Amino acid sequence: MTASTPVTRLTIGHLARSLEAQAGQPMPALPCYESLAALWIRCCDTQQPGARVLQDLTCRAARRLTAGEDTLIAPEYDRIPNRLRRDESFVRLPASLAVQGVEWQDATALAETWLESRAWSGPVLVAGVRTGGAYLAPLVAARLETEGVDVRVTSVRSDETPEAEDRRVLLVDDPPLTGRTLLSVAQNLSGPGGVEVLVPVFDAADVRGLRKAGIAVTVLPRAQWQSTRRLEPDSLSAYLEAHADWLDAGRLSVVDGVVPGRENSALTPWPGVRRRSPARAAVRLRTPDGLRHAVAGWVPPGIFGDTARAAAVAVRSPVPPATLAVAPALVVSEDLTPAAPLGQKPAPHRLEEAVDYVLARARQLPVERPAPGGSMPEVLRTVTRALTGTQDAAAAARLHHLLSVLAPALPDHRCEAEKWCVDAAGRLRKTGHLAHAYRRDNELLTPLLDLAALAVTFGSGLEAVAYSISRRLPGRSWYAVLAVALLCYGTARSEQLPRTYNPQRAAETAVEAYRLQRGMSEAAELVQRVLSDTVADPQWAAPRVVHRWQEPPGTLVQPRLPFGGIAARPGGAAPTGEETQMALKAVERWTEGRIQPVREDDVLLLAPLGAPSAWARDRAALEDLARLLPRPGLLAWCGVPVVALGEVS
Repeated sequence: MTASTPVTRLTIGHLARSLEAQAGQPMPALPCYESLAALWIRCCDTQQPGARVLQDLTCRAARRLTAGEDTLIAPEYDRIPNRLRRDESFVRLPASLAVQGVEWQDATALAETWLESRAWSGPVLVAGVRTGGAYLAPLVAARLETEGVDVRVTSVRSDETPEAEDRRVLLVDDPPLTGRTLLSVAQNLSGPGGVEVLVPVFDAADVRGLRKAGIAVTVLPRAQWQSTRRLEPDSLSAYLEAHADWLDAGRLSVVDGVVPGRENSALTPWPGVRRRSPARAAVRLRTPDGLRHAVAGWVPPGIFGDTARAAAVAVRSPVPPATLAVAPALVVSEDLTPAAPLGQKPAPHRLEEAVDYVLARARQLPVERPAPGGSMPEVLRTVTRALTGTQDAAAAARLHHLLSVLAPALPDHRCEAEKWCVDAAGRLRKTGHLAHAYRRDNELLTPLLDLAALAVTFGSGLEAVAYSISRRLPGRSWYAVLAVALLCYGTARSEQLPRTYNPQRAAETAVEAYRLQRGMSEAAELVQRVLSDTVADPQWAAPRVVHRWQEPPGTLVQPRLPFGGIAARPGGAAPTGEETQMALKAVERWTEGRIQPVREDDVLLLAPLGAPSAWARDRAALEDLARLLPRPGLLAWCGVPVVALGEVS
């Protein structure tokens, strides 16, 4: 892919038009199935006509896909509702198929597991929990049908109750995190036939709550997922030989074996790799030039992996690992061996290298411009409501216009500190650059999101990033533009901060939360001034930006748009040296192993070491710490609890 071939937006309209263009012709089976499922789910979500026809088409495609057919005949154009061709909303990403490493074969394996141990011989209703479960449910049903089971298919949300009659309901969903949503749906659906849950799982403990509630659960362990089994040495060799396109850097390599200690990450956890991250394996490749180390990592094999494969081929930069080969469900890339983490205070030239990477990526991965009349991204509506206290469309349009100063491009979406490192040669490197097209919580396709993230990751603030961009792209002030981008980025990122902590991760998360909260407060003040002449309501009065709260307005560690809550009293003059020492000793006595103090500039961040379930206790204990400090007003909340060691406003 070149800069003259923009990446296509993954919208409902794009999928509908693609099916229409291939009507009556053969097309690859998996993209056909996933496209039909996406259109069916969209009709279910919007409660518009056409859902029944699309459900039938989806189930028919599922039967043929699970029967082993590689190509399907696309449905005739008149079977696709006309309004879907004009629907420019983004496709709702199924976490399982788009992010977590589940593939369509896992749905059939899940059905086979249920068949082996089933205690029910009557008819069933396979209900997919939208969004992810609805992609898997027709595949489960198709496999059950081959064994003579009387099956019907539907999709549900947590507040919906389908007619099950005398059928047993088989709830199908993405791998659960807590299981609370599934439990709620299962309890709502309890009827004469009963309810069972069928899910792939990362860990058997993920469904413990369902089983404690008396709900029968059939699971497919991660060790049995297609993406896990593919990374076994013999399977990987055969798969790459059959499907891989080797780029110049790969030169027709052959797998020689796995790297000890960094085998399949789904079976043997890697340091720094989250439990729910897609599987990868470090391998030795035998090349014409000798042995080299590489990493084979999962990408979605269907429509949800198109952008990752495009990025793997198109991005040319010394920062991310070089791509060696691309296959439908794998990308093989250079193995990065970090010599050092990015660090809390990177040298200024590191920021310059990162800005160069983001702008180069944007040139190499342009995205087609949106069709006229598209809907306003929800994140911009959220930010506008917070900034103005109104639903003013003109204000949202102004923010959208500010973000359009750079042409649409495929963001990296993974510019947080944990993705950056320094290699043995002292060069800045990063991983995680093969993301899907957009985040479900932030549908803006602009490199400005990555540039705003750099202000947090590198601790430089918006002004330094704006100055860096202006030297490369002169003639415009970038400060206000980046401020809008940071508010959009922060609104999404705050929900994605790590929630399972070790001391290192706790410290990193606390620093990120604090920097993000300070940056959002600074950005909100600036953008409010920009909007002050835009909002039409003469009575409009902007909510006051809060820089520091007296107590956490919500979760103990989670940045938020800086409005509401009870503002902390001004810190006044900086504590004296004696007061600072007293504050440090008070914190040391108070922490008792449950909190890790982290120094950041003139504040001490209090990073909780326990899981979020323990944060309510930690929050209550902050009152005890306040009484131990030498002066009132030193304890506050700014994305994370903080103790002032210098002058703060």
